[in-house]
Amino acid sequence: MSVRNVLWLWWKLLVLVSLTLCVLAFLKLQNYSLSDSELSSSTSSISSRSRAVDYTGNPKVAFLFLVRRNLPLDFLWGNFFENADTGNFSIYVHSEPGFVFDESTTRSTFFFNRQLTNSIKVAWGESSMIQAEKLLLGAALDDPANQRFVLLSDSCVPLYNFSFIYNYLMASPRSFVDR
Repeated sequence: MSVRNVLWLWWKLLVLVSLTLCVLAFLKLQNYSLSDSELSSSTSSISSRSRAVDYTGNPKVAFLFLVRRNLPLDFLWGNFFENADTGNFSIYVHSEPGFVFDESTTRSTFFFNRQLTNSIKVAWGESSMIQAEKLLLGAALDDPANQRFVLLSDSCVPLYNFSFIYNYLMASPRSFVDR
């Protein structure tokens, strides 16, 4: 067998293995598809959000914190929310299951009792992050006053004051991703 034939066989084998891995990855993704109950709850959240477009009260910005355990920069966020009208924002925190934001775990009272009770264990870069984000968004969608949504991690810091962020988000019809 010539070197050329051996290389050709290796090339065929490499293509076959690659295709097999792609098919396996696709099948694994299919396992994460929505079940009927998840689909109906997602649909009800979306339909309740559609009704919220007609909301006539004071619109709020929902701050959705996806954190590992605690919020190490809570003092910065405390200063951010300090002079804001509490009717203009909502705070939702997804942290490690069982972790409680109280006097012993956070320096800011804004985070007391704001964590989701149905949080899940999250691994960075895994589909559990998406599930946690869905939980945060679902909780925020329950309040029709929430008109803008800001997804944050535990390492995010506010660069502007609350009134600037609020006015900017409420005036803009755009969605800002990865800003």
